[in-house]
Amino acid sequence: MMRTKNLHLLALLAGLAACSNDEGAEGAAAPAAASAAVQALVLGSDPGEAVGVVAAKQAGASGRVVVEGRVHDITKGFAMLKLMDTSMEYCGQVDADDGCKTPWDYCCDAKAARVAHSLLVEFRGASGRPLTTPTMPGTRLCDLVKVTGELVVDDHGNPVLVADGLFRVERPELPDYVKWPSGT
Repeated sequence: MMRTKNLHLLALLAGLAACSNDEGAEGAAAPAAASAAVQALVLGSDPGEAVGVVAAKQAGASGRVVVEGRVHDITKGFAMLKLMDTSMEYCGQVDADDGCKTPWDYCCDAKAARVAHSLLVEFRGASGRPLTTPTMPGTRLCDLVKVTGELVVDDHGNPVLVADGLFRVERPELPDYVKWPSGT
């Protein structure tokens, strides 16, 4: 009998711990702050005219560039994200009642279209490797952002924006049923 009570108590505590990570829950712990190096990359003002993701990829490797897109993915633990061209509509952008709980994944579009319209962005340190950080400051999935930096081609022939600045243009209003991943 005592063992059963202990198991129930453990299950209850585990359930409460799981709920404490729910971003919608009152009193939930705030995500960890971004590293100082990454925090310094947040731009205080709009960097000006920007090109879309597709146009940047078509232009190829170049010097300074400002690219605008929606945050499609944020790599946990690193200052890396993936931008989606604004010509692609995130799930629910047109029909807010479509019920999609993960609008940033563009699941309504074919994988080939998602690849063609996306661009990897890396904020690198002096070592040339992506900076580590628990979060990207002030940035959430689906945000419209402008990123400054240099467009390069990696060893595999993929375009990568080596970024040195990030400016959030807008944060869309999304339905209450959207369940944000922790840390965003």
